[in-house]
Amino acid sequence: MFLILLTLNLLPQSNATRSTPVDFDGEVRPILSDSCFACHGPDAGSRAAGLRLDTREGALADLGGYAAIVPGDAEGSELWARVTSEFEFEVMPPPEAHRKPLGNREREVLRRRINEGASWSQHWAFVPPKKAALPEGAAHPIDALVERRLMAEGLELAPAASARTLARRLSIDLVGLPPEAGALEALGETLDAEAWRAYVDALLDSPHHGERMAMWWLDVARYADSDGFQQDEVRTNWPWRDWVVRGFNAGMPFDEFATLQLAGDLLPGATEEQILATCFQRNHMHNGEGGRDPEESRVDYVRDRTNTLGTVFLGLTLECAQCHDHKFDPVSQRDYYRLSAFFDSIDESGHAGGGAGPFQKLTAPAAQPHLERARRELADADERLAAVRLEHAGRFEAWLDAQTARVQEGYQAWRPLSPDGLRSAEGSQLVAHRDGHVLCASMGMDQEDYFLEVHETPTDRVTGLRLEIPRVHGAPGAGFSFTEDGEFIVTGVKLRVRKRGAATLREVELASVTANVEGKGSDAQNGPVSGLLGDDPRQGWTTAGKEVDATATAVLALRDPLRLALDESLVVEVLQRSTVPKAHVRALRISVADEPGQAVQRVGATPLEKLSSRAQSAGAESLLDRELREELLLQYLEDVPAWQTARRERDRYAAQLRDAETSARELAVTVLRERGEPRVTSVLLRGVWDKKGEPVARGFPGEVFPGDAVPESPSRLDLARWITSRENPLTARVIVNQIWQQIFGRGLVSTPSDFGVQGARPRYPELLDWLAVDFMESGWNVRHLLRTIVTSRVYAQASEGSPDLMDRDSHGDLLARGPRYRLSSWMIRDAALAVSGLLVDDVGGPPMYPHQPPGVWEDVFNGRFRYHPTLRQARLRRTLYAFWRRNAPPTYLFDAADRRTCSVDTRRTNTPLQALTLLNDRTYAEASAALAAAALTAVPGDPQAQIAEIAARVLQRSLDADEEEILMTLRSEAMRQLEDEAAALALLASTLLNTDEALSHE
Repeated sequence: MFLILLTLNLLPQSNATRSTPVDFDGEVRPILSDSCFACHGPDAGSRAAGLRLDTREGALADLGGYAAIVPGDAEGSELWARVTSEFEFEVMPPPEAHRKPLGNREREVLRRRINEGASWSQHWAFVPPKKAALPEGAAHPIDALVERRLMAEGLELAPAASARTLARRLSIDLVGLPPEAGALEALGETLDAEAWRAYVDALLDSPHHGERMAMWWLDVARYADSDGFQQDEVRTNWPWRDWVVRGFNAGMPFDEFATLQLAGDLLPGATEEQILATCFQRNHMHNGEGGRDPEESRVDYVRDRTNTLGTVFLGLTLECAQCHDHKFDPVSQRDYYRLSAFFDSIDESGHAGGGAGPFQKLTAPAAQPHLERARRELADADERLAAVRLEHAGRFEAWLDAQTARVQEGYQAWRPLSPDGLRSAEGSQLVAHRDGHVLCASMGMDQEDYFLEVHETPTDRVTGLRLEIPRVHGAPGAGFSFTEDGEFIVTGVKLRVRKRGAATLREVELASVTANVEGKGSDAQNGPVSGLLGDDPRQGWTTAGKEVDATATAVLALRDPLRLALDESLVVEVLQRSTVPKAHVRALRISVADEPGQAVQRVGATPLEKLSSRAQSAGAESLLDRELREELLLQYLEDVPAWQTARRERDRYAAQLRDAETSARELAVTVLRERGEPRVTSVLLRGVWDKKGEPVARGFPGEVFPGDAVPESPSRLDLARWITSRENPLTARVIVNQIWQQIFGRGLVSTPSDFGVQGARPRYPELLDWLAVDFMESGWNVRHLLRTIVTSRVYAQASEGSPDLMDRDSHGDLLARGPRYRLSSWMIRDAALAVSGLLVDDVGGPPMYPHQPPGVWEDVFNGRFRYHPTLRQARLRRTLYAFWRRNAPPTYLFDAADRRTCSVDTRRTNTPLQALTLLNDRTYAEASAALAAAALTAVPGDPQAQIAEIAARVLQRSLDADEEEILMTLRSEAMRQLEDEAAALALLASTLLNTDEALSHE
């Protein structure tokens, strides 16, 4: 004890003898929160020794002849004795708490505060904000409040950035895109206040402003285009996304924006738009997993809405009170469930997909332009396909004569495989017969996979695979499998190539599958033959419940014809992993064909088999009718590369048109709607969904927000109005902080999701409060808030700082320099499209599918979902409109929120994977090629001017002499290796797109 007191006496005089009182909220509460509240805080369930230190009453309470704190007497306070004890059995925090012991500074703060009288104050975020007085004649509130702090720190604002840098910074901040060349020219090299304000207003009035703000709000709202969880079914909530864009573009006041999304359905005479807004609280994941009680899912949805409300509007970690009282903030478990009661009576069942109502049925006008474009694109594709057909029509006649002669004496399209190797996954005995049938002797296993391997196929190439499952005479039931009813379930067919000496097998992609019979198993998901193309054991092909003659037959078409090399063999895998035991087949036969097209896309005679049959039984005059001739022409064309390309393109345009037609029809959007009979909400014991405790009524956390103005039976609409009331100390601060974070890269509070006791304190509390009050006084005008921020000198500062300043303030928390940080990946993609001239600036509409590496969805979903990039223009829209699948988010967005839960924290990354994407992704390759083409057109024959043109587009500035020399050298090297001017310029464009300057907010 003597050594501790001696050390305290030797503390620097600036701390030990300072004249200002200790700030309880800024200095004492953080110490108690970090070291004491876990055991002596708001959570009554884990409170030790009956001691509560988060309130003055608890800290001063009589504990049986002593108290933790005796005001004015540190030496007589048990708290002081415990934190300075040298003995493990009494020191606080105790060693078993695994918390760092208090240091000398923390002890001295506690000692001085006790001796000063141990007064208490409320946590800063729970005190209503007030506007600080500004110096007389202050030109701008932000500048005045920041300069006051900088002066105390011995610092001053940095000089203003260049006009070009500021114009680029502002454009990125307000519309999420680089500035247009015309805007830069109009602003000139020097900015005056009037021109700057005009530019600010022009960007705020741009339809792209709403898109930029919506990207923030979609992360907040955990918006996605699928349900998540195992099924991850597609949903059609995108009209709500467009509502958000319209709201920001219309300058909707934020209090109205919030109220509509929380309770628009409860407004008197609610309109379609007001009800649509409530999709905000239905954007959560929907769980459609089999075997899960829907009520458990419904409870999860209610929690998600409550937690989202806490994160977005209150900046509180309410989820910490789901199972027990919050350990740090004054929010009890009872408070949590009183708040969740506002969302507990939504008229929902807990199901997913089509059962995820309530829905609002609507048609979206924004889908119409996309439908019209899809029709035009399909018509163009049809014309290109017809031109290829016409070009090759003459060559078809010679091919037809040759085929007629070949099949004259008979023809068999499907050739059975004679396996060179047979094995099973679980030990069943497989025996091959001469006719290609393979019989299985099961050893009683529940699931089984069969593997057939051949070193040589009976055809030169393989275009299709036929799986025949014969009925076995004498077997029970239907006679196909080892179940009592004899019905089979095959859950997948794989085709792989084994190369001699290779460690892995190469998978052969299957394009389609069809069958002669599709039944329905005991599990509703079993039945369709399409299950053979996936790996989901719950989705398999069966003929149960349908009449089958003697053999069940499935035909699978290969994506591309397969030819085996001499050192390769073909492996066919028949997967039977159904959850129904013993449903594997007793016998099967695998055959292959070499005819392309429809021949391997349907069960039945192929075109050449029909031709052969007629050639043997009819005269030449009836050999071909129009129908068979058309089938044979299409089969011939399937081996013409130009036709293959045009036909596949046409098929994809047709699929896009079908999607566009679906989007233009009536859509079902999940929204909020109250039940006729409200549910009784109860505290859930330890947070378990079906362990109900004390019933609770709707209400607000009383210790944080005194409920004097709370109605006796508040509705969700009352909750929405309370969220944006002037008496609520949090919402305005929280939203201002999130918007500040959008612009400066970090919020004034660096923990935007936690304004509670464990969160960070604001770097500039007076500034945060001034902006919060001004935000409310402006009528919750988001544009006013943005305009206030971006017209300040603080915003206009250059981002460079002295080495001393960078060491002292590496994150820019002091605001003594401008913000500089890596752009979000969605901004990087949009910028690349914009500067290259490729960006399609349609606002609103159904989702599109940008380029991403092939196979991602197939791997994640075992082949159940396949990703097909959108063709042509629609693919080049802003990233806001990209389809977002929860279980496989866009691969080109490395720093994006996962959209599973609400997210307000900013993610930054410079992962090498992002660098690889920026250098190799097709979108960026297309942008680079477009930049090169534009430069070649603008200044033909002048390499130096071409490079300058690309730089002006990408960097919005001119190159200096050193940069020109480097890029000219790179061009020469590229020309030497590529021998193509456009390719060399595209390489230079890619280089500039990948510079730190192009990827950064400066």
